[in-house]
Amino acid sequence: MLGTLRLCLALAVAASHLGYRIAGINPGVSAVVGFYLISGYVMAGLLARHYPRPRDAGAFYLDRAARLMPQYLFYALLVLLWYRLTPSLPDNPSLAYHLQGFRDLRDPHAPPGLLQYLQYLDNLLLIPLNYYMWNGSDRFTLIPPAWSLGAEIQFYLLAPFVLGWPRRILGLFLPALLTLGLALLGQIQSDWFGYRLHPGILVYFFLGALLQHLHRRARPKAAWGLVGLTLLAALLATLLAARSGSLVQPYNREILLGLGLTLPLLQGLAQRPRHPWDELAGNLSYGVFLNHFLLYWALFPAGVPLTQLPAFFALSLLLAWASQRYIERPCLALRHRLRARRAP
Repeated sequence: MLGTLRLCLALAVAASHLGYRIAGINPGVSAVVGFYLISGYVMAGLLARHYPRPRDAGAFYLDRAARLMPQYLFYALLVLLWYRLTPSLPDNPSLAYHLQGFRDLRDPHAPPGLLQYLQYLDNLLLIPLNYYMWNGSDRFTLIPPAWSLGAEIQFYLLAPFVLGWPRRILGLFLPALLTLGLALLGQIQSDWFGYRLHPGILVYFFLGALLQHLHRRARPKAAWGLVGLTLLAALLATLLAARSGSLVQPYNREILLGLGLTLPLLQGLAQRPRHPWDELAGNLSYGVFLNHFLLYWALFPAGVPLTQLPAFFALSLLLAWASQRYIERPCLALRHRLRARRAP
């Protein structure tokens, strides 16, 4: 049932970018933490089943590229074409912030500079988008949530050499946990090291991977114990952060909420039988994650009030279905061949 969970998280990300909050909490941040947990869980299972040896890393990377890149490149190209062909843009602060680097490109008399080419390269490689706080890549991001795809790809690069060995996971988990703890307590930048950068967010990926190991070894009590211990640690971190005053720093409340909600859901849903609806929901989730900003900018420049939110989600789901059906699905054959050749 993870497909349904992923779709709910993708819709939460979209709603957050439309400005919706729940008691002042940004649901998109909690959803991204959930995506990290699910990614760790799914990648640990994928590597164990199809790419169990470090020498299979190249095939694993191709598998992931075939999953991430077709739809991403499709939507990035759509955004670029829409922007270049739009004679006048609405006065939208989010659009002006994220695409201000495009302004010179709209001037036909402005020669392209090296910086502009580097900005294109940032969007193509994705990983630089995760380091916008230093390289300024957020000034020219075709798909603003793509910084988290950069974080995912960095995890994929590491995964074949770590996830098959629980001791290696624990060896990296402890320093990551220390980093996350310092972020939650306000000792270091909480937004960066609790939500975006790997020195802290590896905690979420590795918790998902450890849960996968326990499920694969049929140890349900130990799995629930891991969930319970994590919830206890999250509660303790919440109390300490509230006492120190760091709970209000970005995005500590959302991080702890995402961890506390998603890990039990992952434990409860991961081993349930797959359903056709769940598979469809999982197929739609990635497209929703990628396309909602384009719909927001192009069709709802004045914002999306609550009465129009169902229509917005319906359009996003319809576009996600089309892109999955006609852009991503042709690439599935490559992934299936890669997995079939290396199945133990």
